[in-house]
Amino acid sequence: MKNLKSIILGGIVTGVLIVPTGPAAADTNNVSRHYQFRRNDHQGNWGHYERRDSYRGGGRDHYGRYDRHDYRRDVRHDNLGHHNKPEIRQDFKNIRNARNEVKQDRRELRGDYQELRKDRSELRRDIRNGASKQEIFKDRQEIRDDFQKIGKDRTELRQDQATLQSDRRELKSDLHK
Repeated sequence: MKNLKSIILGGIVTGVLIVPTGPAAADTNNVSRHYQFRRNDHQGNWGHYERRDSYRGGGRDHYGRYDRHDYRRDVRHDNLGHHNKPEIRQDFKNIRNARNEVKQDRRELRGDYQELRKDRSELRRDIRNGASKQEIFKDRQEIRDDFQKIGKDRTELRQDQATLQSDRRELKSDLHK
């Protein structure tokens, strides 16, 4: 029991001695009473991990902050999508039309695949239920027709994708001129 009392008393005395030193130690780091927003390397340079574009230019605003921005328009970057040359505008139109063609071909191909799945499931159902040979032959013929349609749609999709790529190349070459 005596040992326990001495441990508790020692802990209290240690706490009483350490607690008052906290505020005094915290105040020694800030001599000017103005906490710096970013720490530097003591030679006036910002560290590489602390640099931001807003710190490099302009300096502080009247509140002492470095985050002041100049929001004037930058005409070199604001109007990038606008071109006055008719051939470049035509290239953009061609690309837009080719994208729409590719999108439409993909939709048609997706619909053809769904049709094929339905026909295959109908054929399986007919075989399972013992349908006549004529009905099974008709279902198989529908599946063949779907395959042919899918083949035609695939070639059309490839052609439209090639057109899109050539239009993109043409635009790129016209923009570099």
